[in-house]
Amino acid sequence: MSTKGVVESITKSKSGKSWRVKIGPEFYGANFDSKIDSALGKLIDFEWEDGKFGRWLQSWGPDTSPQPVTATVHTVTKQSSGDRWWLNFVSNAVAHSIAAGHVKTIQELRVWAVGARDAIEKADGQDLPY
Repeated sequence: MSTKGVVESITKSKSGKSWRVKIGPEFYGANFDSKIDSALGKLIDFEWEDGKFGRWLQSWGPDTSPQPVTATVHTVTKQSSGDRWWLNFVSNAVAHSIAAGHVKTIQELRVWAVGARDAIEKADGQDLPY
């Protein structure tokens, strides 16, 4: 059977001849040469069979199915007074340019701040393609 799950724990079996692998609420046996011990804490896609010693891992690999992506959308809105509504955007843009090492002097700081303000004001209210 094929299924997916997170490898929660890996211990040696009582006989010491194989792995005892907990994936979700179930335990599975696995050969030492399966390298399942490298998957501890990871989501895997695996095949198993019910055999003489219970559930036994036949093969496994990292889960490669697309994971859901969540995005956070930030919007810039003008305040009713219109007073420097762009200030947070400019502050963040300049802070990141300083952190990246692009701004080293007061003159460069001014150029980046004015440029960021001009860019956001020109983009305000326009449907610009990405």
